[in-house]
Amino acid sequence: MYYIDGQFYPLGLKQKISFFTISLVINSFGNGLSVATAMGSAPWTAGAANLAHITGWQIGIFLAIFATVVAFLNMWLAMSINWPRLIGNVFFGLSFSFLVSVFANFFISLGVDSLAWWWRLPLNFFSIWTIGVAISIYQRTNWILHPLDDLTNILRFDYFHGNASKAQMSNFIIAIAISLIALAVKHSVVALGIGTLFAFLFQGRNIAWTDRHIFKHLVHGDIHGNS
Repeated sequence: MYYIDGQFYPLGLKQKISFFTISLVINSFGNGLSVATAMGSAPWTAGAANLAHITGWQIGIFLAIFATVVAFLNMWLAMSINWPRLIGNVFFGLSFSFLVSVFANFFISLGVDSLAWWWRLPLNFFSIWTIGVAISIYQRTNWILHPLDDLTNILRFDYFHGNASKAQMSNFIIAIAISLIALAVKHSVVALGIGTLFAFLFQGRNIAWTDRHIFKHLVHGDIHGNS
């Protein structure tokens, strides 16, 4: 929804498509860059990378599996069966998985993964920040969400009284547990690092900051339906 001069206005279709496209590209960009820096990815991306490391499968397969499973989990947590929203969740997850691979390969082709650590570290922090910006935009647009971020939205407003930090950290705990299981099985992990810790500690605050400062007239609507 849009809030201007004390009034709430529903988003039109063109606005929804625009905000959705912007957020999808920013999110995929950030995740792809974090993978290329090899300084730590967002927890769910790291979890998928570690499962890929164990099995030898492509990371996109696990990102797609996460998206599908969590999409059904969200319906249960929200106590609402919404098939268009479910289909949208899965569509977002599959599109995101593809674009992350595209951006990661692009940045690796530029040699980002070969840079000295003192160059890769700020790039990694920037990538994690852009992910939070994207999450804020499409959570407020509330049209088509990535299932994992829809999960954060549901936790935030239904279970944590609007607290973005608690919701985000609860979401991430599951993802980090997946990587720890991978560590126990493989005795090594990938895609975990200072960037993962940065995301775990500050992503919720980053989302809340973006809510207030980027597209600040774009506000949260009804999370159980389209806004």
